[in-house]
Amino acid sequence: MPRKSKGARLYLRKRSGRPTVWVILDGTIEVGTGCGEHDRSAAEVQLQEYLAQKHKPQWRQGEPGQVAVADVLAFYGQERAPQLAHPETVGFHVEHLLRHFGDKVCSEIDGTSCRAYVRRRMGGEDGRRAVKQGTARRELETLQSALGFAFKEKKLVLPVFVTLPDKAPPRERWLERSEAARLLAAALGIVPVASDVISREPVKWGRMYRPTYHVARFILIALYTGTRHEAILALRWGVNSSGGWFDLDRGIMYRRGQGQKQTSKRRPPVPIPENLAPHVRRWRKLTVNGPVEYHGRLIKKERKAFDRATDLAGLGDDVTPHILRHTCATWMLQRGVPIWEVAGFLGASEKVIRDTYGHHSPKHLEAAKRRFNGQSLGNGI
Repeated sequence: MPRKSKGARLYLRKRSGRPTVWVILDGTIEVGTGCGEHDRSAAEVQLQEYLAQKHKPQWRQGEPGQVAVADVLAFYGQERAPQLAHPETVGFHVEHLLRHFGDKVCSEIDGTSCRAYVRRRMGGEDGRRAVKQGTARRELETLQSALGFAFKEKKLVLPVFVTLPDKAPPRERWLERSEAARLLAAALGIVPVASDVISREPVKWGRMYRPTYHVARFILIALYTGTRHEAILALRWGVNSSGGWFDLDRGIMYRRGQGQKQTSKRRPPVPIPENLAPHVRRWRKLTVNGPVEYHGRLIKKERKAFDRATDLAGLGDDVTPHILRHTCATWMLQRGVPIWEVAGFLGASEKVIRDTYGHHSPKHLEAAKRRFNGQSLGNGI
């Protein structure tokens, strides 16, 4: 009995004596992408384009029971995804969605099939790495967007709804100043070398490991500006169209590249904080392209080096690069900065700041505290 085809997918082809590259495997067909081992995002875009060209949607009368889910995803990938800020993410999500919904029609999408998809992804589908519920939810959101786009474009005569798992509760983890200092020191290779016998508190520090200066720069920028992970890594010294830059003459940090499309994750320009400005001017003399570079090249993700710093600092797995944004927001509110000003500085809505970080503000529930003052207390007034 022939083995069932896994459908078109990416495969890392290792070749003797030649560079490792991503290829598209589709049954017995192999298509080169021209993307190297460290260029997975571009390979995802190539896979998305391949799927769109290979599969021509059959809409028939547009009834959900007649339209294949694969057609909807292919249409979305071809017509809508290229206009998004991160089309490669759509390609990555589609690859997983097709494994579960690829042989179904739209009318088969219901709560049962969506919950089965979440269980499959969280359980490690087909021997693949298990993911968290939030990841499965984001993939289903892509399916939801694809179905909504097909209905809007009149390819479906009826809307089809996707059942999403619950959202994960907002992260409340943030760093105390002592924790942030330990993390920064660890990025510079500095760790405790002697502790007090009674209190066990460090009394002597020394550089025992090789410093990772690009991680230290990343940490300082994130703590002082609350800029998102991806935007920090894209920062350069000059005006460009692919990322933000520092304007040292005017003291402004631009988080978006010139002409870059505005997304829901707003990236407004902000003044360079006074405590950060001297560091930035010094980094400008030490680096070529941007502050967060390694051996003269900008990096794409803070992963191994950042994890190494958290380990050396004795911090848990819950300390991720995004925690630094939470820390910046929390510190500003604790200092009494108004919520509207924090929202404008971080590029978030006031509602998000209030709901996620509002309890850190010294003015939080201050009016409620005053309600217990006065001689009328207990008189039914």
